[in-house]
Amino acid sequence: MGPHLGPHFRPYRVGLLPDGLLFLLLLLMLLADPTLPAGRHPSVVLVPGDLGNQLEAKLDKPTVVHYLCSKKTESYFTIWLNLELLLPVIIDCWIDNIRLVYNKTSRATQFPDGVDVRVPGFGKTFSLEFLDPSKSSVGSYFHTMVESLVGWGYTRGEDVRGAPYDWRRAPRDNNRIPVIGPLKIREQQRSAVSTSWLLPYNYTWSPEKVFVQTPTINYTLRDYRKFFQDIGFEDGWFMRQDTEGLVEASMPPGVQLHCLYGTGVPTPDSFYYESFPDRDPKICFGDGDGTVNLQSALQCQAWQSHQEHQVLLQELPGSEHIEMLANATTLAYLKRVLLGP
Repeated sequence: MGPHLGPHFRPYRVGLLPDGLLFLLLLLMLLADPTLPAGRHPSVVLVPGDLGNQLEAKLDKPTVVHYLCSKKTESYFTIWLNLELLLPVIIDCWIDNIRLVYNKTSRATQFPDGVDVRVPGFGKTFSLEFLDPSKSSVGSYFHTMVESLVGWGYTRGEDVRGAPYDWRRAPRDNNRIPVIGPLKIREQQRSAVSTSWLLPYNYTWSPEKVFVQTPTINYTLRDYRKFFQDIGFEDGWFMRQDTEGLVEASMPPGVQLHCLYGTGVPTPDSFYYESFPDRDPKICFGDGDGTVNLQSALQCQAWQSHQEHQVLLQELPGSEHIEMLANATTLAYLKRVLLGP
């Protein structure tokens, strides 16, 4: 159980959209408590996106994949993000430790034998301000936003808190870690149920949308089962079935919602494989923020006429998925929502 969040935090129902809806950068439900005393600003809970907070691990493994890999550790260490673990050879140890094992019978995932992973700092912001505890620039995530909140009178751990979680599991953004090759990271990405959860849904996109093309076949959103069979990863289909029910297009969140989304940045839309599936594809781009397609982001519009609470959309032209967290327009919008004009 996480720490007590204080008397002015109330349980709001939060709706999540697929395709990394964490394009709301935040899925920050910035909601003022109507019972707040006059002059008191509303509390903020920051909910990170996929890969968006630190994870720690402790090992006591029966075997390892390479003699350089640690078999046992006396304490927990940072497994995400630690750039030293992503070096050649060592990355094989990291993949074996951070992967999940999917059980088709229980339809649940578990840690590999001898690996325990925990989420540090629930209720605090440190694990999502910097993904790398060394506070290297490549791991900076919510830091600029939290610093801005502090400058507006907020206090870390009191009225601005973080809600980190194990993002490998369902309710990818490898762009910022360029040293990892696609085939090298594939095993880890396949084992994360959250990867299947982020695939497009046919109520946001057309069921006839082609997301993968090869010289012999086109895979549409109707073809997920065949797609997973053809890449030799049938568990992916079971994972997809497990997660589809977590998202219902007809269910608005039932609270006031602010959807901020980037546009004007080339964003992967579909993939063409000359040699399928073990060679890098040609990427066909559409509009979005570089990670989340505009068509997915605009799902918020569908909720405007389906709930009494306001659903407000704010386009951020030229804003990239992660960089929008530090965007001056984003921060000004956030300040206006929290503190007024």
